Amino acid sequence: EYSGHTPLTDEVFPHAYTFSDGHLHPGEAPGIGVELDEDLAAAHPYAAAYLPVNRLHDGTVHDW
Repeated sequence: EYSGHTPLTDEVFPHAYTFSDGHLHPGEAPGIGVELDEDLAAAHPYAAAYLPVNRLHDGTVHDW
């Protein structure tokens, strides 16, 4: 499933692939066609997000 990306994600991770008419087209770039702009990524430090994870008393994870 392709859900697209935010403009900032596209800026930090330039890519050669395109999505049109229900198909993902890989483009002509080598590898998976995704690069990383490390300088731009450094300008946007990671901010932890809340992800609800439920654990039982024995430590096992179960669906919330």
